[in-house]
Amino acid sequence: MDTRASYVTVGAFAIVLFVGGLFLAIWFGGVRLDQETRPFLIEFQGAVDGLSTGSPVRYRGVPVGTVSDIRIDPENVEVIRVDIEVDAEVPIKKDMYAVLQAQGLTGIGFIQIEGGTADAEELEPTGDRPVPRIPARSSALSKVFETAPQIADRLVVVIARIEEFLSEENEQNFRMLLANLATVSTTVADRSDEIEAVISGAAASVEDLRQAAAEVGPLMQEASATLATVRGTAVGLDNEVAALSGSLAKAGDRIASTAGELEGMLADARPGMKDFTNTGLYELTQFLVEARFLVSNIDRVLRQIDRDPSQFLFGDRDGQVEAEQ
Repeated sequence: MDTRASYVTVGAFAIVLFVGGLFLAIWFGGVRLDQETRPFLIEFQGAVDGLSTGSPVRYRGVPVGTVSDIRIDPENVEVIRVDIEVDAEVPIKKDMYAVLQAQGLTGIGFIQIEGGTADAEELEPTGDRPVPRIPARSSALSKVFETAPQIADRLVVVIARIEEFLSEENEQNFRMLLANLATVSTTVADRSDEIEAVISGAAASVEDLRQAAAEVGPLMQEASATLATVRGTAVGLDNEVAALSGSLAKAGDRIASTAGELEGMLADARPGMKDFTNTGLYELTQFLVEARFLVSNIDRVLRQIDRDPSQFLFGDRDGQVEAEQ
């Protein structure tokens, strides 16, 4: 009788302990038995390492659901279909997307929903998709894992080149280079005074160049003013040359007109000149001969008058007797 009582007591204690542990698990896990959920579908193009049924679904770090099923798409083996259940009170927008993340160093995966704006419309099922599909994107960690083989190959090449660079021959060359650098530094230290003198001379030369540049500045300004004046003079000359060209063109037109008139006059006078050369020139010659004879007679008469006017007027008086008074 006592044995049966002890069994009942132990069994009751075990049942109470189990129920209390289940209650504590539900309480600490934040599981709501009356929680309403909505199904969503996510299609990943790559591997979903670390993800399993029951993995959490978070929106910006806040738990909003769990993974209900993981399977390979029968129509495309490159696609992994993941069904999730999300709290019905959490709005899923059309501009949200899902990313596969890993928890720390454990590698346990979970789904992180990111994006979304207050003005965006909610994601609703359509006729051909009774379950709304949340677009999937690759996370930074998955991109690193995808490029890990390429990075490893490059690291192998880099390590091989480093080993080649650190060969014995290159090590000896490096030692010789260090020795030469030490020699050069010693030589430079021994000739520090000469180097300082060269630097001082260079500084003085730079100062002279600065002064020369300062002096050249006003000369350049004067040259610019002179060039501006020459440019203005050239513009004036161009205007005068243009005006002179116009005047010459007008004068050429007038000369051409005058030449035409002279040509017409010569054409009109050509018959008279022809008659003059044929007959008038001979008559003119005879006239000139007679005129010369007339001029010589007139000259003789004038000389006679000048020599003895009375004789010219009264004639020769030889044999005549003057009358007595």
